[in-house]
Parts: sequence; C-alpha cells; structure tokens
Amino acid sequence: MTTSIKIIQPDDWHVHFREDEMLKVVTKYSSRVNRRCIAMPNTSNPITSSDQASAYKKLIESNSYNENFEALIPCYLTDSLNLNDFTFALQNNIFVGGKLYPNNATTNSQHGVNDIKKIYNIFEILEKENRVLLIHGELNRDDIDIFDREKYFIDEELFQIRNTFKDLKIVLEHVSSSYGVDFVNVNKNIGGTITPHHMLLTKDDVFKNEKINPHHYCMPVVKNEEDLLSLRKAACFDNDKFFLGTDSAPHLTKDKIQHESLKAGIFSSPCSLELYANIFEEEHALHNLEKFSSINGPQFYGLDINSQVLTLNKIETEVPEYTEEGNIKIKNFFAGKKINWKV
Repeated sequence: MTTSIKIIQPDDWHVHFREDEMLKVVTKYSSRVNRRCIAMPNTSNPITSSDQASAYKKLIESNSYNENFEALIPCYLTDSLNLNDFTFALQNNIFVGGKLYPNNATTNSQHGVNDIKKIYNIFEILEKENRVLLIHGELNRDDIDIFDREKYFIDEELFQIRNTFKDLKIVLEHVSSSYGVDFVNVNKNIGGTITPHHMLLTKDDVFKNEKINPHHYCMPVVKNEEDLLSLRKAACFDNDKFFLGTDSAPHLTKDKIQHESLKAGIFSSPCSLELYANIFEEEHALHNLEKFSSINGPQFYGLDINSQVLTLNKIETEVPEYTEEGNIKIKNFFAGKKINWKV
C-alpha cells in the first residue's frame, strides 16, 4: 500500500486572492504548497494596467509564507484598455496574459465585455506576443439555462475565437462539462483548468428541494454525474491538456447565505492539493498527479517546471469547518469530512 508520494512542487493556475484582510488569509493558504499562483484580476477595482498589476503582485507576495512564492497577474480585459500599456506589460512579464470575463458572468464581472468581437484587437496582441488568453467561458443570458452557459459560450463565441486566432494560446478556465472537456481535447493550442469541486460535486449537492447549498454554489455551477466523470477522466488519465486550477474563491460566511445576492465561490485552498490526491487515488491514478499538478501548467504557459519536491503522506485528517483569522471567517470546502492525504 502506498503510504507517501513525492511530486514536483505544484502551481495553482486559478486563484482569487481578493483584497485587504481576506487577501492575507488567501495568500497564506495558497502559498503553503504552491510555487506560483495566477491571481485573478476581478478585484473590486479591476486590474487593467501595468501599475495596478505590479502593485497587486507585490502585495500578494509580501504576505506569502514562502519566500519563493510568485503571483502571476493576467489583465482584466475591457474594450477601453490602454493598448500601449497592455503591450508593454506583456513584453515585460508584468501581465502573464489576459483574462476575458463576459459581462456579469461571475463575481465582479460587471466591467466585463458585452461584445467580444470588440476586443479582437486585444487577442491579436496576445497572439503576437505569444501570451495566454484565459477565459471564463459562460454566457449569461435570460434565455440560457444556468447549466448550459458553458456550452453556449463555446458554440457562440469560443469556436469563432479559435478559428480566427489559430496560434493564440487559450485556457478554458474551470471546465465544468463533458462538452467543455471534448472541446479542449480536440482543439489545438487550448488547455483547461479543472477544480477539485467540479470533480467532487454534482448539481444535487447544490440544488435540492428548491433550496441552494450556498457553500457549494459557484460559477460555473457544478453539473451532472456524467460531467463529473468526464472531468475526472480528463484530469486523471487524458491529462496532457488539463492542469490544476482550484478556482479557490472565498467569501465571508455572512455573504454565503441563501438570498437574492448570494455570492458564488468555494474556498478549497486549505486542503486543495490533498483533495486532488484523494480524487486521483480514487481513480487509481496517483502516478498521474504530478503531471496534472506540476508539469502541464508550466509547459502550457512556457514557464520552467519547478525544481523543488514535496511529499504527500497517507494520513487521515478532518477538514476544519471554518478558516478564522482576525475578522475573517470562511466556510471551508469539504468541511468536517475526512481526507486521506496530508502535505
């Protein structure tokens, strides 16, 4: 029986660090195992300039418990970007790429793009500079069911982006459906991040008896068992094009109650790598965990693979109910449940 495994230190290619006191808490837990994290730019004042990106990077890294920790910042794309500054920031490694948020698709996306074709000139710059377009791939319209938003985005927008910019590297973030998995698998220069919660939950864990479990509510929402199984297969076996991205996105417990303005997001950073290890063990694929967590991501982004190694030990632990520090109280994902691995 396997009692420990060693893997190259991983990276997390999708984290919401938030701001202020919350940022300090998120940084503590995201930097506990990861060498690098991509910090999503949908802060309350979106990160759209090189100066903002540099300041945010410095703020995150100054709160890290790991002196080698690095925050990578993508630009929040809008149709009013300063293109000279954007290009400068790409060329000088201030921006790792650009993040596309369709308008009102998720938290703090009200500044996002209504007409994606209006920013095709930005995609041209990304393609020319060999930088990555990160996409929250959902269309939020009244005529689209919440469970179909990813499919509609792929059909109505992503197909055309892919066909227009054939050399542009694209990451479909937090892939949530078998349809999304299939699209990533068959298209050149496209990768996908997969979260632990999309491989552990189905919609029955979120929507039941006309009520919502607020701590399992995220965007994109989790879907059917068919989708969960497809994501597990993609991560654990067909995983050349998929890599670790937790989409760890905390909200205070007081903001995670069922009402009209319920905030979407799941906080998994305190046990994220352990959850992935559990999933890979259940799929009899622990031998593929390193590739998913530590190799595919940097290879897609054109970055060096980390040199340090960490050890996961087979130790059963219980996930604490809450993360509480100062004025911050967050409900942990998988709270109160047992996990089999510990870093």
